[in-house]
Amino acid sequence: MRINKSVFLSKIFNLNLPFFIYRKLRSSNDKSNISSRIIKIAIVSVFLGVFVSLSAISIGRGLQSSIKEKLYSLSPDITISTYENNSRGIASEKINNFHVVDSEIKTAFPDFKFENIIEKPTLISKNNSFETVIFRGVNDGYSFENFNKFILGSNTLNNLTSKEIIISKSLSDKLGITVGQNLTLYFKIDNNQRIPNLRSYTVTHIFNTDFPDFDNNYVIGNLQTLQNVFKWNNNEYASIEISINEKLKISSIVQSISSLKSLEKNNLSIKSINSKYDNIFNWISIFDFNIILITSLMILVAIISVIISLFILIFERIKMIGIMSSMGSTNKSLSKIFIYQGIEIILKGMIPANILFLSVSIIQNSYGFIKLNPIDYYVESIPFILEPMFIISLNLIFALISFIVLSITFVSITKFTPKLNINS
Repeated sequence: MRINKSVFLSKIFNLNLPFFIYRKLRSSNDKSNISSRIIKIAIVSVFLGVFVSLSAISIGRGLQSSIKEKLYSLSPDITISTYENNSRGIASEKINNFHVVDSEIKTAFPDFKFENIIEKPTLISKNNSFETVIFRGVNDGYSFENFNKFILGSNTLNNLTSKEIIISKSLSDKLGITVGQNLTLYFKIDNNQRIPNLRSYTVTHIFNTDFPDFDNNYVIGNLQTLQNVFKWNNNEYASIEISINEKLKISSIVQSISSLKSLEKNNLSIKSINSKYDNIFNWISIFDFNIILITSLMILVAIISVIISLFILIFERIKMIGIMSSMGSTNKSLSKIFIYQGIEIILKGMIPANILFLSVSIIQNSYGFIKLNPIDYYVESIPFILEPMFIISLNLIFALISFIVLSITFVSITKFTPKLNINS
């Protein structure tokens, strides 16, 4: 069979020559030379850079989300009470003209969830052991939907009678109390009272929120007990708690409620969850800066490692570059040879990093092997958030930055003249 010479030569020159040379150089590399070791270091740097960056973002966002979710489950989004109550952080003083205030707020915001609360200090006695806590009285029909995630055991909490309370695990351990046992609580109505009022309750559930300030200081029961002990009417309460679905609108809603006339007339204060836990919200907002800092540093180190490894490769191939330049190869073609090498380094680091990150995230979220101190972090184990958008975005950003930097780096090839490279 006769082959057309011109067609054959055309096919040869139409081949991806830079990719062909890259493959030949790759297969002929001496595994013991310096460039080979540097390339391995660069691959490890890319691997660590991508893995640590993904982990930093996932853990940081996971902690923010977990802590916020707990705060929103434990505390109402908005609290309306007297100035004294909100300043002290305990809803113990009754709201004057409660029905007027309650009616105006519900008329203005009918879609919100409302709960009526009374809180009073009390003393727990058990086996000659005493603990001062706050009795948080909730109204009949109070929604325990969010709070049930903190209840230990399989039983869920739907309602509390006037003879039932729930306590925290920390109090349960201190007092040696288990579910089904009775507790005696002492209430003091005024300072002149010598003998406090006694009430006996049955512990129906035990909760654990990992918030020491809440677990160590609160027991939860029905507010009817407090109304009876302190001689309040059935329609008298100390606080109105409001929960909304759109958390980003809390500030604007607070301003709207503040403008209601009944609040001003009855000298009431309004407090949002953001101001109540401003120290915690400020603390977790710092995570964003830490995430950006860690991610930027890790990506920078990885890219620098890739650049250094490729510069070494270029210096090793100066004579080859000179010969190819003298034969008419363009700088663009020469650059492609080493860009392929850079892409290989990046992919060999990025792909295993993503696989390891996904594996660690799924295992950690399922079993919680890596523990945290709840006193410091409010969660028992490190939470990972797996959001496809941020995973894909980080990989694309890293690849894009790497490609741009590598392209700029290969401008240095133009400095190698054919004569100098051939004679070196």
